[in-house]
Formats: sequence, structure tokens, C-alpha cells
Amino acid sequence: MRPRTLVALLVIVAGLVGVAYVGLSDGQGGELTAAWTSDTAVEGGSNHHEPAVAVVDGDPMVFAPVSSTKQFGNCALVALDAGSGDEQWRYEVPRANCTTHSVADPSVADHDGDGSVSVLATTTEREVVAFDPQTGEVEDRYPLSAYGYSKPIVANVTGGPATETLVADVRGYVQALSQAGEPVWSVNRSTYVWATPAVADLDGDGQTEVAIAGRDGLLAAYGADGSAEWETKAGYAVTWMTTGQLDSDQAVELVVGTQEGPVAAFDGRTGEYEWQHDTKLLSAVEAVGTVDGVPTVFATAGDGSTVALDGRDGSVRWESAITTKAVQMMPPPVLGDVDGDGEDELVVASNDGTVSVVAPDTGEVLATHDRDVDVLAHPVLSDTDGDGSAEIYVIYTDGRVQRLAYEE
Repeated sequence: MRPRTLVALLVIVAGLVGVAYVGLSDGQGGELTAAWTSDTAVEGGSNHHEPAVAVVDGDPMVFAPVSSTKQFGNCALVALDAGSGDEQWRYEVPRANCTTHSVADPSVADHDGDGSVSVLATTTEREVVAFDPQTGEVEDRYPLSAYGYSKPIVANVTGGPATETLVADVRGYVQALSQAGEPVWSVNRSTYVWATPAVADLDGDGQTEVAIAGRDGLLAAYGADGSAEWETKAGYAVTWMTTGQLDSDQAVELVVGTQEGPVAAFDGRTGEYEWQHDTKLLSAVEAVGTVDGVPTVFATAGDGSTVALDGRDGSVRWESAITTKAVQMMPPPVLGDVDGDGEDELVVASNDGTVSVVAPDTGEVLATHDRDVDVLAHPVLSDTDGDGSAEIYVIYTDGRVQRLAYEE
């Protein structure tokens, strides 16, 4: 989802002082196996946008953004049966628009208030497109000023009676669109925006705010009319952003991963800087959870490591070598109950093609699945078969999607 191929980094070096450092295990905690691999491979692929996964009218489905280049073509949004991996429909992006960003992270939501969900995705045709999830029929198209990079979000951001669709293009023009597709408010950040905007009640006042961060390092929160409530300089090019309740006040925190490496937390009410943890280049964040009563931020770095940070002060709880190979970057970890025991596990995809289930309290690697194809997007976890445990859906750079299952 973010700039994935900036630099190659060296193999991780152990020996951190004062940190619980966990090495690779032998995988005795369980087994991670592939149920299917989709037939969606493309040449020239460097796919780095994660799929959307949803159960639509009882049908479990995966919506995969598959991209290539003009030389090879085959850029598309492809709908798959989540049970079998069989293709259900595809929307082809014209070859003239076929790039590694042809289709960005899709989402599944009721964007127009008709009571039915649609699949929403931005494309290099400079549009956000709404599709019927079961047929692929195009329901709506809304223009963008540049191609989209992040996921469209449907939420009530104005406090009115209906929801809006929030969409940002890569050059920082952010719009809140009404259910009729008309701009309600817009913000032009005039900088590259790679991180999906955070949409949440950031300050605890019962109203939804929108936080946007860009390559210029500026982090800002916007209110119901699109006016800035606060702005702060993060100091680094933000590539990932997530939210979580990390302390005792009502405001939630914004946590960012950056191109330069630091992971940092900011108060959602004021934008005030709270803490920073320094890593190698290309830190990534997504998952925030509570582990043994402690709010915990999970992050990866471009050297192949994963770290659990105490959300209260940014101190390291543990650090684990997920891979010992030289990698270019690491997608962020994700949390979910993948074994049905009622407790979340951490799932980490490595740039080298491995996917690991990790104990969130210790960093121990419980199981690993290997495929000799790079991964640039984080896995998506969803219980699509209703058995009480989440399946793991991974898209690889070659455009194929795998469904993985973990068993102890």
C-alpha cells in the first residue's frame, strides 16, 4: 500500500541491549497451510495493495487488486470465491492505465444508502468506482484529480443524517463525497498521501474526525466541515497510519510508520507528540491491541524485524526476527483470532514471501508458510466460513492470492 521498493536493507543483527529479543522458532506452535492459490498471476507484477474480504448475501468473497504494467497489461479488480479461490468476475483497467497502482486497496460498504454494499476502489483512470460485488457491474463512478492510492472509507464524517465516502488521491486531494457522489468538503494537501486517512472520534467528543498525513510530514485532523482542528509536524514522510487507545484520557492516539524509520504516537485531540521509537528504514504499523492489560503497538521495520511497543511510552516489550533474509521492506503486522480460541494472534507477512503466526505476548513465531514470491501488502484476516477462526488472505507481487489457515 505504501512506497515498497525504495532501498534494499541488510540482514537483521541480534544483540539488542535491554530488549527481549526472540529468534525464529521451529514452527512447533502449529501449522499454517494454503487452502487455495488463485489463478490471477500477471507478468511484471509488483502488487502491493491488499484485497478486501467480505461475506455478501451469504457468499464469502475476496476482491483482489491485481496490477502489472502497460507492457504486459492484465490490470484488474478480480472477485474471487473465498471458499475455492475461483474467479467470479473481473473489471479490466485499460492497458493505457495499467501500472503498479492500477487498482488501490478496495473496500466493501454501502456508499449510496440503498441498503446494499458495493465494492469501492480507486483506479489509475482517476476515478473511484463502485461495483456490484456479485456481478462486477459498475454502479457509480466519481472523478479524482489523480489516481488513488489508499482505501475509500464510508463513514459519517459530517455529523449529518447520512454517511459520506472519504477518498484521497495520491497527490493529497481529499474529498468527502455525499451518497449522491457530490463533494461535501475537500482538502488539498498538495503532497503525496500514501497512508489511508484515519476516520475516528479522535478527541472523544462524540463526533468523527479525519486525520491525514503526507510525505511532507504534516499530520492534521479535520472536523465535520473539513476545517483543520489541529496540525502538527511529524518530521518524517508518513507511509502508514493507525489509531488506538493508548492511555487513560478520552482521546485516541494516532500512530504512524514512516519512510525514514521512526514509529511515533500523537494525541488525537491536540496532535501533541507523545513518543517515538526509532527503527531502520520503512517502518509500518496497522495493529494496536491490548496484551496482558497493556496497550501495545505492533510494528515492522525494513530490516525484517517485528517489534511490540508499550503504547503508553513507546518502550520495547519484545522484538522478533521474522526473517533473517535481506529484504526491502515489511508490511505491518495484523491481529486476529486465527485459531478460534478467543484470543488474537499476530500475523506477519515478510517481504521474502513468508507468512508467520506470532504470539503477541512474546514474539515467538508459532508457524510459518513459505512461498517463493515477494509480499508487499499486509494479510487480511476474516472468518469467511463461519467456523470461529479467521482465515488469512495474502496477495503476492505476482498477483496471486492465497488463503491460509492456522491450526495448533
